[in-house]
Amino acid sequence: MWLEILLALVLGFVIYWFVSKDKEETLPLEDGWWGPGVRPTAGEDESIRPFKVETSDEEINDLHQRIDKVRLTPPLEDSRFHYGFNSNYLKKVISYWRNEFDWRKQVESLNRYPHFKTKIEGCALNDSPVGLAAYILEKFSTWTNPEFRDLEDGGLERKFSLDDLLTGVMLYWTTGTITSSQRFYKENMRLGNRHEGIKVHVPMGFAAFPCELIHVPEKWVKSKYPKLISYSYMPRGGHFAAFEEPELLAQDIHKFMGLLERQ
Repeated sequence: MWLEILLALVLGFVIYWFVSKDKEETLPLEDGWWGPGVRPTAGEDESIRPFKVETSDEEINDLHQRIDKVRLTPPLEDSRFHYGFNSNYLKKVISYWRNEFDWRKQVESLNRYPHFKTKIEGCALNDSPVGLAAYILEKFSTWTNPEFRDLEDGGLERKFSLDDLLTGVMLYWTTGTITSSQRFYKENMRLGNRHEGIKVHVPMGFAAFPCELIHVPEKWVKSKYPKLISYSYMPRGGHFAAFEEPELLAQDIHKFMGLLERQ
């Protein structure tokens, strides 16, 4: 009798495994409200519209006034970038931003490309341009290479130019979107680990950059992306690989597409 029960349990497990193994688990889509007050009952404008980047004397003058009023605290002795953005080096960035950076020139350069916008739910935090710059640019230091923490200037200009970095900061500052840009992180943290075990059944290419925040071995990638076509361990690069090493990333994308087309 016990043998029959054991066989029935084993058979039941095998049947369950075969039935469930190909079932694709999905996360429910939710539509939260990030705007002020109660969510309006009328439908929202979800159209996607072209636009040009613009600036004005008022916008630039306001930025300069806020930069001029900044209050910096001296860094801890020999702290380098271990306590965030080093305020001694921040003085250089601020001086360049205030006296040499040409936002109008960058606007002209940005407008060489088509841009589109739509309405995204979200509020904005837009009080201190220097605080915003320190918050963003610290990541372009330590997320590019963790060893840059040991440098007084955070190694920022080893990989990027101040013009390029400050143009990125200006996109957040002039649009007031640093808060809404973080919605992705907030909502994924709320989900916890629910999405980690869900497989993604589309062709996948993975470029593993050595200084990325977390290294994901090929076997781990394949367990989530069963249709992994290409896994490349790159010779250099970090979290902002498309900005830092665009040629390496472009080559790997071409490699992935070639493999996909031959399937």
